[in-house]
Amino acid sequence: MTVKRLQIISWIVIIGCMLIGGLLAIYLIGKETGVYDYELLFPITIGTVGGFLIFLVISRLKKKRNGNVPDFDERSVSLIKKYLMISLYVILFGSGAALIIVYAMGIKYIETGLLMIYLFSLYIILGLGTLVVKRL
Repeated sequence: MTVKRLQIISWIVIIGCMLIGGLLAIYLIGKETGVYDYELLFPITIGTVGGFLIFLVISRLKKKRNGNVPDFDERSVSLIKKYLMISLYVILFGSGAALIIVYAMGIKYIETGLLMIYLFSLYIILGLGTLVVKRL
């Protein structure tokens, strides 16, 4: 299989997963409210395909401007690997310490919403840190 064919297959899978996720959201909202609003399917499809087309246009313009210069070199990959390894251990030990502190305070149950906020903030911090490391 060529690289171009694999890239096309991967984009089809990604767009398909986004559309399935939108349908799942419609189903879950309908299950909660009792009204399955399939009119949202059109905006979901337009948003997914539109986002993909915007990405294609931006990547073509970037390739035309920069030529065949790679986005990553060995130094960037090494920096990102070191950053992600360090942040993994910091998150593991930090989360463990936070759990021990919370347990020592007498809290036996943790609300699911707080866990979602905690994980979301971890994803944001890791993503921003990776972008910073990539630019160095």
